[in-house]
Amino acid sequence: MNRTARAVILILLSGAIWFACFFAWFFLSRAQVVLGDPAYQSQKFLDAFTTPPLPRINTSMPLLVAGVYVIALVATLVFLYLDDKLRGGWIKRGLEFGLIYWALMVPWFEFYLPFNVMHEPYKLALLEGLLWLGTLLSFGLIISFIYNFRFNRDAP
Repeated sequence: MNRTARAVILILLSGAIWFACFFAWFFLSRAQVVLGDPAYQSQKFLDAFTTPPLPRINTSMPLLVAGVYVIALVATLVFLYLDDKLRGGWIKRGLEFGLIYWALMVPWFEFYLPFNVMHEPYKLALLEGLLWLGTLLSFGLIISFIYNFRFNRDAP
């Protein structure tokens, strides 16, 4: 399969891949149970999800789907741009991209919103940072596999 076809597949599936990685790390791992436990989480954080006005995505599933797809699409387009600049095989490229993605997003986000604004305990913010690391490394590996696995760069 040529690179154009692989890129189209990534563009079409990017949201599903991103959401699957997020769901696995945050929900299937049961970490969200800990993150939402009133014994550990700040009341301010919990109130943001239970007290009106509720988050927009609580009342609009299409907004959630669109948001996930757009975020994943942007990340996938960045990956497609960076892929030839990354070194190694598909595993190394996927891990490098996932780490770059994490480093440019998560530390600031976790510091600013959960820890600073929402008063989330620092241990939960660190846990979320690790969950995001798993999510984004997984996302990077999967998209790199689809784009690079057994691709012969020397083929015409």
